[in-house]
Amino acid sequence: MRSQTIRSSRPLFDGAPSVHHIEIDEPLDWLKQGVATFARAPGHSMLYGALFALACWGSIGLTRSMPWFALAFLTGLMLLGPFLAAGLYVAARQQESGQSVSIRDSLSLLWIRRTNLSLFVLFLGLIAAAWVRLSALLFAIQFDALSPSVDSYLGMFSGHFDPLIAAFFLGIGLLLAITVFATSALAIPMILDRDVGPVTAINTSLRAFAINWPGMLVWAASIVTLSGIGILTGFIGMIALFPLLGYATWHSYRRMVA
Repeated sequence: MRSQTIRSSRPLFDGAPSVHHIEIDEPLDWLKQGVATFARAPGHSMLYGALFALACWGSIGLTRSMPWFALAFLTGLMLLGPFLAAGLYVAARQQESGQSVSIRDSLSLLWIRRTNLSLFVLFLGLIAAAWVRLSALLFAIQFDALSPSVDSYLGMFSGHFDPLIAAFFLGIGLLLAITVFATSALAIPMILDRDVGPVTAINTSLRAFAINWPGMLVWAASIVTLSGIGILTGFIGMIALFPLLGYATWHSYRRMVA
């Protein structure tokens, strides 16, 4: 096994878990392990995938009927994903301990961990709220309207958006996406597994990202690529890809956190 704990992974305070160094190609191993975990509980896995696909279809429907709330709906969907995946993390945990996969037990553990999970939800919610308000301000500056239409959104990609505002819009969005990924990549699996507070979970996720940023960027690119495939299939592919990514995320946590 390639696991090793390096000096730079020393906890910032007593009681914090150590973080292991990974090789840049290890995200592929996580995906392979995710496939194996999926194969041991396909029905349970696809149930979560179907719920996420339904959430995607619902968000698209709401966006078409209320385009001025498009960013709010899509941002909410991105925040919903990790929490639907929480049931998958519990399922993978159950498999590791030799238990049968049980939705009832999953819900029970989620309820037990509700306080720390809720605090982490609040943290991500504040980031999402900041992004939604900032994007609304940028659209108001560009289109002199507080309720952008579908054409307004499409205009950003068709050359009708001011280049400076478009660059700022995309740059801030990328920065927030990296922030969310770095702080949450391992946070929810860790909260479910150890019932740690959100500060400890975020700190550990940030340290894992800082120590293993090449491999973590490969992992982020893998998530984006597979999610893109799921989107191109009209979200039907997400029925299988969503649980696969959820299980792989669990294995990434088990690999990096001691």
